[in-house]
Amino acid sequence: MPTVSRYLTAPDALPSPMARSARPTVRDIGRSSGHAFVRWQRSGPGVAVAVALLRLVLVFVTASSHARAAETGAVRWPQRPVHLVVSTAAGGASDIMARLLGERLQPLWGEQVLVENRTGGGAVIATEAVVRAAPDGHVLGLLASSFVVTSALRDDMPYTITRDLRAVTQVGSAPALLVSRADFPASAAADVIALARARPGQLSYGSPSINSNGHRAGEVFKRDARIDLVHVPFKGGAPATAALLGGQIDLMMATPTGFQQHIASGRLKVIGVSSARRFPAFPDAPTFAESGLPGFDRVEWWLVVAPARTPAALVDRIYRDVATATRSGDFHARMLDLGIETFAASPAESARFLAAEIERWGREARSLGLTP
Repeated sequence: MPTVSRYLTAPDALPSPMARSARPTVRDIGRSSGHAFVRWQRSGPGVAVAVALLRLVLVFVTASSHARAAETGAVRWPQRPVHLVVSTAAGGASDIMARLLGERLQPLWGEQVLVENRTGGGAVIATEAVVRAAPDGHVLGLLASSFVVTSALRDDMPYTITRDLRAVTQVGSAPALLVSRADFPASAAADVIALARARPGQLSYGSPSINSNGHRAGEVFKRDARIDLVHVPFKGGAPATAALLGGQIDLMMATPTGFQQHIASGRLKVIGVSSARRFPAFPDAPTFAESGLPGFDRVEWWLVVAPARTPAALVDRIYRDVATATRSGDFHARMLDLGIETFAASPAESARFLAAEIERWGREARSLGLTP
C-alpha cells in the first residue's frame, strides 16, 4: 500500500471545512517512491466531508499497520523490563521457578525479567494483575493450579479465566507425595487404606495449607479409597514436616519441595505418588494407581499466562523462548531437586489443558469439601 505523504497530514495542507470552493483530487505522482499525494483544487462544495473521509483513511492506515506489525512480530519486543507475576511469597516453589526462568530469559530478551510476588486471595491478586495489564507481553504470570481451584470455589471472581487470560505454556508439574515416618506400619497406599478402614477417623494427614496440592490430592485419595482420614492444615510445608517428624500427625500429603532431605536420610518414607506415572525423583515409589486406585492423577502444575488480547505471534515468541530457557543449563535438574518436573507445552496444548482443569475443578471442588 502506498504511504501517505506528510503533505496530507500537515495542518496547513488541508483546507478549512468552511471553505466552499475546494475539491480534492488524488493524483498518484510518486509511484516509484511509494507516495500518494493529495492536491487541493478550488472548485466546489463538500470539503468538510472530504476532510472527514481523509482523516478516517489516515486512522485506518495507521491502525492497520500497527496491527500487522503486532501480528507478524515486526514490533521490537520487549521494549522495557518484563514483569513475571507469581502468587506466592519469596522462597516458594513458584518464586524459585520464576527467578530461575528469568535468569535464562534475560539474555534472550535483552531486558530484565522482574519477579513480582503478589500474594493473597488464593492467587486472585496475582491473576488480576495479569488480567488488567496491557496485552503487549510486558506483564506475564507464572501461576500454579490453585488459581483455577479458587475460581471454581468463588462466585464473585473479578475475571473469567477463559475470557481474560491466554495460556502461553505449561512449564512444569509436581505430584503430591504421601509420606510417613520410617516406623509407620504401612509401606504402600494399599496398606494405608487397610489401616484406615480398620481405624476409621483415627488416622490424620497434614498438608501445607487449605486448598494446597497436598490437601486436594488427600481429599481425592479419601474419596476414591472410601476411607476417613482427619485433615490437619498447616501454614506451610516446613511446619507440616516438623509435625510429622514429631509425631503430631500420622501422614503428610504434599508436593516434595522442602522435605526430600528427610527422605534421603531415612527419617521419612514415601508411601504413594499422586501422579499417573512414577516420579523421576523417586522412581521406586509406587503411584496410587498402582496401589489399587486406577486413574488417580492429581498434580500441581505451573502455567505461563498473558492478557487475553496478547497477539498470537507474540505468544508464540514467548513460548519458544521459555522452551529454550527450560532446556538451558541445569534448570531441569535444579527444579527436579525441588520435586518439580519441567517441560514446555505449546500454547495450543496448554490452552486445552487449562480448559480441562477448569472443567474438572468446576465439577469437583465443592463436592470434595474445599472452601475458598
